[in-house]
Amino acid sequence: MDGASRNGLKSGFIAVVGRPNVGKSTLVNRLVGEKVSITSPRPQTTRSPIRGVRNGKNYQAIFVDTPGSQKPRDTLRARMQDQVIDSLSESDIVLFLVDAPQAAEGLGTGDRYVARLVADSGTPAMVCLNKIDLLEKPTRALPIVQALSELGDWREIFQISASEGTNVDALMESVVGLLPPGPRYFPEGMVTDYPESLILAEYIREKALNALREEVPHAVMVEVDEVERKENVTVVYAIIHVERGTQRMIVLGKGGKTIKKIGTEARRDVERLLGTKIYLDLKVKVTPGWRSDKKFLERLGL
Repeated sequence: MDGASRNGLKSGFIAVVGRPNVGKSTLVNRLVGEKVSITSPRPQTTRSPIRGVRNGKNYQAIFVDTPGSQKPRDTLRARMQDQVIDSLSESDIVLFLVDAPQAAEGLGTGDRYVARLVADSGTPAMVCLNKIDLLEKPTRALPIVQALSELGDWREIFQISASEGTNVDALMESVVGLLPPGPRYFPEGMVTDYPESLILAEYIREKALNALREEVPHAVMVEVDEVERKENVTVVYAIIHVERGTQRMIVLGKGGKTIKKIGTEARRDVERLLGTKIYLDLKVKVTPGWRSDKKFLERLGL
């Protein structure tokens, strides 16, 4: 009998999957109790798996926030989809998220596609019908639950609101109940293993996503070039990559107004993360076709 079994410790990896913009990152942040994933109303906000760790008295649950699952159209999306499939095969539990207001109009091909991926993985899975607080009437959820129950052999189907916290505690109890015996994979004080430079880049990208027009967000990527720690301030040098010159002008904004807003809002999050005063040096660079550039994507950890 191993140490984990003797001590009654349970641990495991929980993949959180679903179509783009169904609330995966919001749910992971809620379950972990800390902001480990950026959120925005834009699809494709999460571009690579981010692990958030929750420690309990007798368990350690590692939630894996995955990119939105969809059929790939370019190298970036193909890599994102490969990461989703890898996360499904490497996890002990799957949480399959569905957007309740959209599903109220009928389950789409996207949800059915993800359901098949989850079913084919053979990993124990639960469905989370998210954003129930946005349904016109609570009874609108009943036919959705019935339709979802026919798509797979789910352990449970939860009606939740990740943003409001509705039924998230009950979901967590079920997750802990399914965790297998195992070790603590991460120290108790750690909430994510995501590298600092990538977290900084994601915080900046989150603010850019929220500030930019519809046609720009998918073309934006952020790269932290250097983090320089001085006596009274930490200087973060970062590059916002776009694909066209016109997009660069939009990111900069008239008189530099937009890039200043992005930097000001990102600096607040970065200062909370690092616990020190920050000077954020932001530049905007045109990198044509970066979403299909394999070497560029590898350099950025995608």
